[in-house]
Amino acid sequence: MLKEKNTAVIVLTPAAKEIALKLKAEYRHLDLYLPAKLDKENENSFSFTSLSSLAAKIFKEYDALIFIMALGIVVRIIAPLLESKKSDPAVLTVDDTAQNVISTLSGHLGGANQLTAEIAEFLKARPVITTATDCNNQLAVDLLAQRLDCKIKPFCRLKKANGALLFGRDLHIFSDYKIKIEADDRIKIYSLEQLPEIRNSQAFEVIISNQKFNLQENQLQLIPRNIVLGIGCRKNTAAADIRSALDSLLAELNLLRASIKKIATIDLKKEEAGIRELAAENSWPLEIVPVEEIKEIEADLEIKKSDFVKKITGAAAAASPAAILASAAGKLIVDKKKYEGITLSVFEEEVTDE
Repeated sequence: MLKEKNTAVIVLTPAAKEIALKLKAEYRHLDLYLPAKLDKENENSFSFTSLSSLAAKIFKEYDALIFIMALGIVVRIIAPLLESKKSDPAVLTVDDTAQNVISTLSGHLGGANQLTAEIAEFLKARPVITTATDCNNQLAVDLLAQRLDCKIKPFCRLKKANGALLFGRDLHIFSDYKIKIEADDRIKIYSLEQLPEIRNSQAFEVIISNQKFNLQENQLQLIPRNIVLGIGCRKNTAAADIRSALDSLLAELNLLRASIKKIATIDLKKEEAGIRELAAENSWPLEIVPVEEIKEIEADLEIKKSDFVKKITGAAAAASPAAILASAAGKLIVDKKKYEGITLSVFEEEVTDE
């Protein structure tokens, strides 16, 4: 996991520097920060004169920060920089004898707990993890959301969801996706269609779905980003028109906007300002699919095809094949929905943690 993180290692003492160099030898992508008095030329490191100034500067630049020093120093240094568990980086503290690796901040969403276990194993140190769900060997809803690439709604109820089992409440999970969750006397797994009949105000309920629900006080939803939207349109179609068409389609399908993973369109439309604007304003990746790739597979696709579209683009369909080719395993749930000068297709990827 550490190899996937943009990570900084910060040290204060010569002993800590030796530990950092050991980490750097194994994980070459790490950025190493040393006090000016310890920094030497050609050591592939950065120097600093003020630890507090350095922390303020780099706190949001990295996915993870590893401080090799006393925990008390780290707490004082990062305290003014904290904003939200949704955005704060993972912070780990390693003592300068490498006996303990302490998950200090963002244990779940930031990945600090996993990093702590990994680094402790590498250094042959003791991992120190204090989050209640881990200590009690309980399911953590935020880790489940991270595993499935889901948005948590509303985020303010996450604490209640994680605390349900800890405080004697049952946890009911409703989903139609193939995910690995071990049921027991306290954790029950149900399909979405069972939600109305199983409703239990004494349990906390987690709904895993891209559909819109009117959530109750004891419910939290995990929204998977598993919808790939295929778009075709006339030249110079305005973003507002595409947005309006999309809103209509989402309402018809009862799909949440947060479930959209990316947009796909054929290369002939790659410069369409309306499509690009829609992608940019929602921070959706825009995948451009070559028409030649569509032509290679269209004969095998059970989708609506058009001689007119073939005459214009060279392929008998555009939006649906683009969505299919831009997606992982799953199914096309809307082949071709036509609006004035706009065609939308919807592909739903499978949600799995296998």
